[in-house]
Amino acid sequence: MPILKDFERRLEGLVEGFFAKAFRSGVQPVELAKRLLREMDANQTIGITDIWVPNHYVFTLSPFDREKFEQAEQALAGELRQLIRSGAADRSWKLVGPPEIEFETDERLGKGQFRCEATLVEGPDKPLTGEIPAVSGMEGLLHLIQKGKPTRTYTLGKDVVTIGRLSGCDIVIHDPGASRRHAEIRRDGNGYVITDLGSTNGTMVNEATITERNLEEGDRITIGRTVLEFRRR
Repeated sequence: MPILKDFERRLEGLVEGFFAKAFRSGVQPVELAKRLLREMDANQTIGITDIWVPNHYVFTLSPFDREKFEQAEQALAGELRQLIRSGAADRSWKLVGPPEIEFETDERLGKGQFRCEATLVEGPDKPLTGEIPAVSGMEGLLHLIQKGKPTRTYTLGKDVVTIGRLSGCDIVIHDPGASRRHAEIRRDGNGYVITDLGSTNGTMVNEATITERNLEEGDRITIGRTVLEFRRR
């Protein structure tokens, strides 16, 4: 991948000779870069017109690896921030704020082990050049829940958002238990209302079948085997 090769080349130029000696074992800088790109891809927030990706990443390292990184931590963080910008631009993704990188230590991790947590952190009111400002704090979101965790986020950015298997729906669900046009969520003042559109298998909210219902923070919508959690930001 060209952007990964550029990342390695720039990093070696900044700390010439250091990485060749310090990183013969344990976590390699390029492993962090590859994980960052995977997290960007896995944690997309899909809006009506744009795709937003995390801009804040926390890498948790073992004591062994954190000590190795210490001398070049600032240089590495700078190059990872550039990788976020390059990765987003390469895929026409959007960032809600400036890229941020943090490093932490976990005594329980062994040499070569690390974790990465990716989140969207809004920047100042003035957007970065070429970026679109984040949506209003009252905007509704639907988190796709898989194995108990959110894996994808959809923004309720229109007055009426349709959900179903049909490719023309605003939120397309690839679930055999979903109808082509299964349900819709409409904005009602400062709130949101979900309505079943006469689906074959019905729509459930918090395990109760509904025809129409006002959505509240944390409500879980079940369509077939697909679970969507309603939130605001």
